[in-house]
Amino acid sequence: MRVLMIAPPGAGKGTQGALIAAHFGIAHIATGELLRNHVARRTSLGLAVQAYLDRGELVPDQVILDMVREELVAAKAAGGGYVLDGIPRNMQQARAAYLIARDLGMTADVALHDTEVTRRLLARAALEHRSDDTAQVIAQRLALYHRVTSPIICWYRDRGILVSVDAMRPVQQVSRDILTALDAMGPLLDHGATRARHPGDLAALAEAFGVTGAAAGPSG
Repeated sequence: MRVLMIAPPGAGKGTQGALIAAHFGIAHIATGELLRNHVARRTSLGLAVQAYLDRGELVPDQVILDMVREELVAAKAAGGGYVLDGIPRNMQQARAAYLIARDLGMTADVALHDTEVTRRLLARAALEHRSDDTAQVIAQRLALYHRVTSPIICWYRDRGILVSVDAMRPVQQVSRDILTALDAMGPLLDHGATRARHPGDLAALAEAFGVTGAAAGPSG
C-alpha cells in the first residue's frame, strides 16, 4: 500500500498517516519529523538544514526531495509500502516526488485529500483558544494553500489516484473508515510491472468514506 496525504499543516494528516502506516506495517515518511530528526542527530543533511534555518531561509525543495528519495529506497527494501506526509505542497514537488517514485517503481496507489480543512482548523483553534488561529488568519492561510494545492489535487485526480475524505468527524471514525476501505482495496493492487488500475477501485474507496465524485482512471 502506497499512500499520499494531501492537506495543509495542522489538518491532522499526521495522525491518520501514522495510523495507516502502523496498520499496514509500512513506512510513515513524515518530512517534518525527518528534518527534525536529522537536525537532532547532526547528520550531514541535518547540518545543511540547520544552516538554512540559522540564516532564516526555507529549506530548499531539493534537500527535502533527496531525503524523501533516501526514505523511499529504505521503504522499498522493507517491502515497498509507504505513507508520504508533508509533501507535495506545490506542483514542482508533486512532479519531482512522482519522478523519484517512478524511478524506484513505487508510485502511489492513493492520494487522500481532506475536503473539510477549513472547518477542522477553525474547530481546533476554538478548542485550543489559539489567538494566532483566528478565522481571518486561517482563511488567509487556506486561500494561499488552496491556490497552490488546487493544481496538485487536479493532477492526482487526472492520474486516477485521488480520493477526497470528509475528515470532519471523530478521529476514530475517520481512521476506521480509511483503514477498512484500504484493506478492501489491497487485494486489487498489483505492484508488478503490469499493474493496471481497476475502474472500480477508487469508486469503492470513496463510497466507504461517504464521498462521491472520486476519479477512477489509470494511475501513472
